[in-house]
Amino acid sequence: AAFVTPRLALHHTRYDLNANGTSIVDSSPTRTLPVTSIDSGLFFERELNFSSSRYTQTLEPRAFYLYIPERNQSNIPLFDTGLRTFSMGQLFSYDRFSGVDRIGDANQLSLALTSRIIDQKTGREKVHLTLGQIRYFSNRKVTLNNTAAETQSDSDIVAEIAAEIAQNWSTRGEIQWDPQGVANNMS
Repeated sequence: AAFVTPRLALHHTRYDLNANGTSIVDSSPTRTLPVTSIDSGLFFERELNFSSSRYTQTLEPRAFYLYIPERNQSNIPLFDTGLRTFSMGQLFSYDRFSGVDRIGDANQLSLALTSRIIDQKTGREKVHLTLGQIRYFSNRKVTLNNTAAETQSDSDIVAEIAAEIAQNWSTRGEIQWDPQGVANNMS
């Protein structure tokens, strides 16, 4: 099986800062940005037999391209926006920031590979493994508090494993590795 999901969105923000009692040059800043993406994936499967049990093993490559142009947003105050912690969930996210005060520019491709082992009798997922990374095609210029642009060409590599250890009991782990050796993080 396969899927391809194109997406085109328009992100518009308007602030009304007249009532805050401070002297701001632009009391009604606005920002309009197009967000385009293509999410695609393939699903391959094969049968596995362990002892007397039958399983299905999947192999699921996924590619997610995201493009958001850079816009100067320095006239918009930072109220509640922060940089999200990079993890498996960020591979297919539309913005690297939490909150709405900044919309991150992006020209990037996320690639991931997932494999699952599913019990054919019950349909329960026994093991789930995913490995992924983002490739950046341009520097990220939208930052918080006018910090330097992000210039790394690749994100950290993230891997996730989840396994059912008993009925209604499972365990999950994620590891993050910086191949350039800048930082390591395990959870």
